[in-house]
Amino acid sequence: MDADKTLHDEQRIMRMMRKTLTSIVRDTAPRDGNPSPLTEATVLGIKDCLVVISNREAELAQLTGRTLEERPHFTDETPTSHAVKIGSIPKKTH
Repeated sequence: MDADKTLHDEQRIMRMMRKTLTSIVRDTAPRDGNPSPLTEATVLGIKDCLVVISNREAELAQLTGRTLEERPHFTDETPTSHAVKIGSIPKKTH
């Protein structure tokens, strides 16, 4: 198995674990004045796990040459930058 595939698989696993833990937190959040079903120790354990996952995701992003700032873009979305071809810039005459 090559190293890139291993790193991408680990990134996928980290993403799945993060999404699962945050779903658990969201599903067990206190509502309508009811206390949380999770103990304080469990909440702290989940927080610690999310910190470890976040740190490893950052390490994996660095190893694969990606940034954590990447976001999906829609094809009809207005671009925030504009590319200019160097050849289209007129030469300045002195």
